Amino acid sequence: MGCGKRPKPIVDTGLLKVTIATPKVDRVTLFTDLTGSVVAPESVQVRSRVSGFIKQVLFKEGESVIGPIRLFGINAYEGDPLFQIDPVTYDADLKQAVGQIAVYQAKLDLARANEDRAKVSFDKGVSSKQEYDSNVAQTKVAKADLDAGQGPVIKAKQNLIWTLVRAPITGRTDKAYLTRGNVVTGGETQGTVLTTIVSIDPMYVYFDVDDQTVAFYQRLFNDGKLKPADRGGRIQVDIKLLGDTEDNRSGSDEYTRHGAIDFASNQLNPNTGTLAVRGVFENTDHMLIPNRYVRGRVPLGKPLEDGLLIPDGAVVTEQSKKYVYVVGSDNKVIAKPVTLGPLSNGLRLVQTGLTRDDRVIIRGVQRVQPGEPVDPELGTIDYPARKP
Repeated sequence: MGCGKRPKPIVDTGLLKVTIATPKVDRVTLFTDLTGSVVAPESVQVRSRVSGFIKQVLFKEGESVIGPIRLFGINAYEGDPLFQIDPVTYDADLKQAVGQIAVYQAKLDLARANEDRAKVSFDKGVSSKQEYDSNVAQTKVAKADLDAGQGPVIKAKQNLIWTLVRAPITGRTDKAYLTRGNVVTGGETQGTVLTTIVSIDPMYVYFDVDDQTVAFYQRLFNDGKLKPADRGGRIQVDIKLLGDTEDNRSGSDEYTRHGAIDFASNQLNPNTGTLAVRGVFENTDHMLIPNRYVRGRVPLGKPLEDGLLIPDGAVVTEQSKKYVYVVGSDNKVIAKPVTLGPLSNGLRLVQTGLTRDDRVIIRGVQRVQPGEPVDPELGTIDYPARKP
């Protein structure tokens, strides 16, 4: 037998192994979460102002069109053509009106010649003053007829122009509601709707904000921590598209589109107790579509400089109450009731109930009970890696 020391046997303590870590301490901004709906700043039902057959559809359905452009107070461009209404009858109306002008002009020329001759005769004493006055009156009537005849010409010209239906605004078209050969009824309000155009950049998002949040922001305004919009200040608002994978990278915490509140209603909705507010957002990728729902968040005051963050997996829920299991100095489990805040980059903010020195159980939470001794292993809490 050798005299060397025997190795010590491995002793199984029988304690559950858990991983613990102190909360991650970081700068955190609190937010109010909102659901909003996208609305186009401009939306126009395109109607023909004149009646007739559709001769041609001139736009590609669903694509962008350009509306009227003014440069230095001048109409530089009238807008992209959308529909051509058969112009034959309107061209005929214009020719008839122009022809009538020629008739009126000839009558005026004759009346002036007669007036000149009557004046010569009157000056020579050959004709009476009454005859001269009659010729003067006939000249005035002929001139009035000529002036009145300009109205039908202007109207006929405008109707002929209106047979080419143009885009009234810049935006994206819907489908053509009527195609070639169909009859349309003209009119600015009761006319046939041919298509719809909505503006696409920028876009509005409307939110309904509850009265408690409204009161919170009002206090911030009163305390001078936020400036009203009419004084040059804007409240930031960030959104993500519901169901869009690009706007939902690494879970539900990615708000990739940034805008500002530019309008708030002057009264609460009596049925819902909410205030309608509007954010404005750039839409260069055209992903914001009218009536699409988005998730929004608005910052609540100044950021917390020392926010305590833990993974959601460390939170235990019992009958609507939230707890976090921590390991005490005696390595026994303690259940601490907590108040939770929003997610921040994938970690949950703990508003009350924890200290920065608490040893939070981050793995093995479901296997332990309060008061039970455990075998803790040190780990760390960090932000989850973003999904590619």
